Amino acid sequence: MPNGRQRILVRRNIMKILRYVCTKLVIVAIAWSFAAAASIQARQPRSSSGSAGSDNAYLIVNRAANFGTRESINLSVDGVQVAVIGLNGSYEGVLRPGKHVLSMTTNPQTQGLTRLTQRTLDAQPGKTYAFTALWDDSYNASLENHAPLWQKVL
Repeated sequence: MPNGRQRILVRRNIMKILRYVCTKLVIVAIAWSFAAAASIQARQPRSSSGSAGSDNAYLIVNRAANFGTRESINLSVDGVQVAVIGLNGSYEGVLRPGKHVLSMTTNPQTQGLTRLTQRTLDAQPGKTYAFTALWDDSYNASLENHAPLWQKVL
């Protein structure tokens, strides 16, 4: 049977462990909130774009229904990542008029199937540009703006 001093040491160790675990949980919660806030800012809904119909162009990137369940899409516009598109996901955003480069990679990056796919786009005011991310064959993912209807996500 432990004496009083040993009980105090055991309690002190338990308190240290609990404090360590709680601190780590708070750090993880803060990190998740930052990650959630970043993805919310990256996706701008059409209704909040104000005069997007006349002054800006509008970009929609859908993920094909048969893209896969374990892959996600990293979408970048002009070298800045704007979205990670998961299962049943899509991206909607506003583009300033002018030339832009759309880039897409897949995640996880396995077996050499993750080559960088780039498309150039000359955005015109008031226009909507819709692309579908799909596997163009069994080895390469691509952004297509003329995908067959059965591969489009509506």
